[in-house]
Amino acid sequence: MHLKRLAAPKVLKIPRKTYKFVPRPEPGRHPLEESIPLAVILRDILKLADTYAEAKKIIHLGRILVDGEVVTEPRFGVGLMDIVSIPSIDKSYRVLPRFERGLELLEISIDEAGIKPCQVKRKQHVNGGHIQFTLHDGRNIQFPPNSPEIQSIKVGDTFLVEIPSMVVRAVFKRVVGSYCLITSGSRMGLHGRLASIDVERAYPAKRHAVLESGVGKVTTILDYFMSIGEDKPWIALF
Repeated sequence: MHLKRLAAPKVLKIPRKTYKFVPRPEPGRHPLEESIPLAVILRDILKLADTYAEAKKIIHLGRILVDGEVVTEPRFGVGLMDIVSIPSIDKSYRVLPRFERGLELLEISIDEAGIKPCQVKRKQHVNGGHIQFTLHDGRNIQFPPNSPEIQSIKVGDTFLVEIPSMVVRAVFKRVVGSYCLITSGSRMGLHGRLASIDVERAYPAKRHAVLESGVGKVTTILDYFMSIGEDKPWIALF
């Protein structure tokens, strides 16, 4: 009895998936988990380069500015409120949170590209009696101690600064009635008038606040709120 030879099974060739190289952001002004490498912005978000190598070349040529200063490091971490400018095409973009989508870039006007809201994260006295404010992007601003207005600024308030000079144009208090943007958590990207703030909560519970947003009233941790204006925002938002 002869057995039929079985036909060789067909081998299906599955095409290899091609993944784009995504570099790790360089440690810098913003936390790594809240940063986007500059080269990724050029390649994947603005579509100004097809490959990482092309994006690196553009950046190395000094054609990209972040907060008004030339950046030549492709892995430079760009984060909240940073402004990416491309003088050769007269375009500027601000990094902003978008509800249910995370950090994205919003094209802004030339005039707006000269200002940046920076939230105060720390306030301390330094040598010479000066008062130093550490901002959310890691930079520091110092003032002499003899200004009552400076004494009244608290952690959580926001400086509106000119870039790249870092001259303070205005101060937005994080108080009831101010216009705020949620910058962290599941409600990140929503914005509106700050309706109420917890007076205090027992440690380790965090204070909460209520925002009157476009989707109704939302409650989240007070530290997630950033004031960006008094009765209306000073910058364009999503």
